[in-house]
Amino acid sequence: MRKTIILILFLIVLAAGCLETKDAWPATVSESILKEEGWVSAGAVQKQSQTQNMAGATVTTNTAVMNYRDDTLAMNITRQVQKLTGITTEQASGASQFTSHLITMRLVLPGGLSLPSEVMNKIIASQLEQMASQNKIRDFHETGASKITLAGGKETNIQNYEGYIDFEGGSIIIRGIIAAWPDSGSNIIVFGFMPSENIVITPRTGNPVSVIIDGEHESAKIIKLIQNVK
Repeated sequence: MRKTIILILFLIVLAAGCLETKDAWPATVSESILKEEGWVSAGAVQKQSQTQNMAGATVTTNTAVMNYRDDTLAMNITRQVQKLTGITTEQASGASQFTSHLITMRLVLPGGLSLPSEVMNKIIASQLEQMASQNKIRDFHETGASKITLAGGKETNIQNYEGYIDFEGGSIIIRGIIAAWPDSGSNIIVFGFMPSENIVITPRTGNPVSVIIDGEHESAKIIKLIQNVK
């Protein structure tokens, strides 16, 4: 998959006749929006350059990645878990790890080119496969698509995904919201992940217990953040 994407990018660049690539800058959510929704940035911007030599030409693509997490949800889940009885330390730790995450990626191509939708879809599919594997999400599949309006007035598509993460004594449905659009001579790709429903834990003895998750509320918060990525 990765080799196919690189080849397509190379052909696009050659057709445009542009080989110079600007540095990538982060696609960010403002501190005021983060504070309003109870989110925080999780680490510094991560920048990466990839260079390919093909047919005597050197092509460089630059990316800048930012990570955000829902601190309010994380604390809410931890508080609920601490009140549960009859669960093991491993079960409590497994349930407490969950919160919502947002990853923004700005991809800069030579000459400030924008990606055709077909190429963008291939990149998204490759990134999703990698993220699902890293986070042990099983059966991660697309469930539908819709449109949202960004803060600047531009309309863009969002794709919805669902999958499952297993942990000691239970499992949880994870929802993904993916969006991508061209921006100022670059391409922005945004990945949002959140627990979609209550976290159900089955103790070794006794009845199942639940950590309450308002999936619709969490989804609305992530969509608002996506709308305000700049």
